[in-house]
Amino acid sequence: MELIIEFDDIKDTSKKKFLLETLKFLGIQFKTSEKRQTLEQYNKELEENDAEIENGKYISMDDLLKEIEQW
Repeated sequence: MELIIEFDDIKDTSKKKFLLETLKFLGIQFKTSEKRQTLEQYNKELEENDAEIENGKYISMDDLLKEIEQW
């Protein structure tokens, strides 16, 4: 049996990282499928992220550390 992961379908980078680390920890063999990002996609993503920051959709380091303490 072969496990193929479509990385393009996973938008949250932290979920991608967690999935890879879990599979490696469990010793599960897998192959990844990921398409190269175009320059247009990259620039669009940068613009979207800049807009989120300008709209206050971010967390400060101090707030993040406080949140981590509650885990």
